[in-house]
Amino acid sequence: MLGDMVWERIRQKAEYTEYGTLVHLPDNFQATHICAEAKETCYNWFCKVGSIRELLPRIYLELAIYHCWRFLSEQPANNLPRLVMMARGIADPLASFYCRLYLAHCAQKLPQRDIGLLIISMNDMKILLMNGAHVLSTKKPSGALSGTRSSKLGLMEPAIEYVMKCLFKESCELLQIGDILMGLGLARNQSELFGNSSCVSLVLHHLLRELPIRIVCSNALDILHLIECSNDYSFDQCLNYKLLGLRLCENISHVNEVNLVMKKVIQVVSQFNSLDEYLNVVDAHVDIALQKHMNSYLDSILDGIFERTLDDEIGENELSSLQSILLKILNHFDNLENILRLNHFNQILSVMQGSSRTIVNTQILSIATRNSCIRDPTTIQFLFEVSRSLHDSINLSTIKEKENNHSAHLVSRFIHMVDYDSEVELHLDFLVQCRGAFGSMSEVKEMIVHSSNLLVVKATRNDISDVIFVKSCIACSEVTISSIPSHLKQLNLYLETAEVALMAGLVSNSDGLVDSALRCLHNVDLFEGSRMPKDIDGFQSTLCKFCSLIVMIPGNIERGVTSIPRNMFSILSSLSWMLPSMKAKMLCALILTVAALSQNNLLYHATHDEVMGNDSLFYCDQQYLQELSSFSAVLLQSLIDTVVQEPIQAARGNLALDACNAIASSFEVCQGASDFSSKLVETAKLSLSSNNKYLQSTIEFLNNRGLVQRGET
Repeated sequence: MLGDMVWERIRQKAEYTEYGTLVHLPDNFQATHICAEAKETCYNWFCKVGSIRELLPRIYLELAIYHCWRFLSEQPANNLPRLVMMARGIADPLASFYCRLYLAHCAQKLPQRDIGLLIISMNDMKILLMNGAHVLSTKKPSGALSGTRSSKLGLMEPAIEYVMKCLFKESCELLQIGDILMGLGLARNQSELFGNSSCVSLVLHHLLRELPIRIVCSNALDILHLIECSNDYSFDQCLNYKLLGLRLCENISHVNEVNLVMKKVIQVVSQFNSLDEYLNVVDAHVDIALQKHMNSYLDSILDGIFERTLDDEIGENELSSLQSILLKILNHFDNLENILRLNHFNQILSVMQGSSRTIVNTQILSIATRNSCIRDPTTIQFLFEVSRSLHDSINLSTIKEKENNHSAHLVSRFIHMVDYDSEVELHLDFLVQCRGAFGSMSEVKEMIVHSSNLLVVKATRNDISDVIFVKSCIACSEVTISSIPSHLKQLNLYLETAEVALMAGLVSNSDGLVDSALRCLHNVDLFEGSRMPKDIDGFQSTLCKFCSLIVMIPGNIERGVTSIPRNMFSILSSLSWMLPSMKAKMLCALILTVAALSQNNLLYHATHDEVMGNDSLFYCDQQYLQELSSFSAVLLQSLIDTVVQEPIQAARGNLALDACNAIASSFEVCQGASDFSSKLVETAKLSLSSNNKYLQSTIEFLNNRGLVQRGET
């Protein structure tokens, strides 16, 4: 702020000539263009600053107004070396570092920039660090730099980082970079950029961050040697190895002597006893081994990880590094068989825990379920353990629903893709094992039911006549369904399993499953505490499927041949939450079902030869037909009563027309059907416009069927 105020003050004076004429001062003005009064004011400011006795305030104040030297000299940077030398007199290392940071910042405001002064500043900071940092990293420094690494060196690090950024800000040419490295004492000449033996670790770290990637890639071996020789307390040596690996991965294809580089890295990390240090370095270099197909080095890395996991405790840092390494391996191979062939992959995975293990498990399942069926028993067992670990890691009280759903979907996909081919008993054992392992995942349990039912279909198609096996599959499905919390999903699965049981000729099992489905229907509530119903279309589709299944199920004389549709009607009538529109559509479906049952030849039958349809069981049975007729009358009356309960006029009219079409499609011409049709047509006329196309087409259909006389309409 002070520097800007002084600058503006002098600039205002400089915009007037000696004769008082106002002139515009360009941004690239020269000192020769400045009037004497402005120069005198500027000179006075520097004299005032020069009179300050304390060194640090004097340097900071002069640096604050330093860009004002442009009003006095054509080469304002000529005075910077004096300030650089003055900074050497600051006794406190931390103050000295930040003084040099401010000096570098102020130097950036000058038109001409001299990197030589920045090199001198960096070398001065290196000397301070070398005086305070011990060569051996196991010993802490004493004196001015005594204390913890974080409290002292951590405060100095931003100064080194900023000066290094300024050094390489515009130094893109190889010759300039060579000059910088020679100035820093790292290069012998332009051809040997890293010829000297050591450097302060902290300085080396920020040098590696700023060096152009082409320099890093072409001198990787020399930099490795430099890092090896630069082992002091100022910065962790393994982090410099890690940084080098990360820089090399920016352009792996241009790394010179990549095989020798990886060989040297493996030699270096093999001497690390700490798992954390080992993982830090190999995590940064594993991409090179993967992209260059260096399988022997990859095996060495995994061997080293496994050996160190046996001895060291695994903390959060180690888990994070392990996660990164394993994800890189998984993403590279993208094939589970190749991954499982790697040395100690399974053992390394087993030592992981928490969110890191969950992320890796998720990626493994994603890869495994991308391709075709999974048939190898070893792979199936491995993926089962991975899935179980993923399931067990779920905290139902805190986990995000989206994450839970994704995990359940992956496990379901895995179960779906498992195929034991003709070994159906082994497949069923696998499903039973899954049912016990994944009790918290409803989607997985649904997939277990689907897979178990599919085994029955496969056994039936392949003429496997083992009734015990088929019944075991049905029992597995039935037990699993009851543990699923959603009544609507239970209903769907019971109907699916009942259909499969019919296909296998297990009529008694099918009857029991239908009874279970009816109990579920009684408990279904689409509102579930909300103001709007959920999944109305899905519910109606399920009931239509139920009605279609009823046609295939043989009637039970003891319970009544219409016991199932009557029970269904009774339950639907008792559901207080059902809207009139929903109930009317379900009644229409039941009417069509009864009409189908009354035919001498049913439209479709169960595929099993031993399952007889009602058209065979009750052929020309008058009592059977009378029971159907009696139930039809109940349905028709209920349908009319339901239609008139619809509060919305237009909807009421459309429901009446739907009912008319159901009656016309189901019944032959008779007095009862005509009366019901006439009442519904009158309701539709009162609710809809006479020009309504649906009304007109329905009346035409009724006229053609003879259910309504033309004079009546």
